[in-house]
Amino acid sequence: MTEKKQKTSPNNQYQQRPQKDVFVCYCNRVPKEPIEAAIRRGCDTPMKIFDATNAGVGACGGSCRPYLQKMLDQYAATGDFPTEPRHDRPPKKRS
Repeated sequence: MTEKKQKTSPNNQYQQRPQKDVFVCYCNRVPKEPIEAAIRRGCDTPMKIFDATNAGVGACGGSCRPYLQKMLDQYAATGDFPTEPRHDRPPKKRS
């Protein structure tokens, strides 16, 4: 998980803290947790996830769909979700 350093005292001491929201869908800014909740509630296809969360259909054309499918497949097989975040970068904004 990506971690950020947080200043904890005036003498420049830092501590690690986990990043709060890990986005799966960068275009629609959908974090992992609502997608996991939708899958737990019965969303079993990428389009059902989109209907419940708006993830998967953005300006990029759906670059998160492979990760959504990975989440679905792993949950169906094990009852758990992938722990690693998406490893690709957010799409560049078009000007």
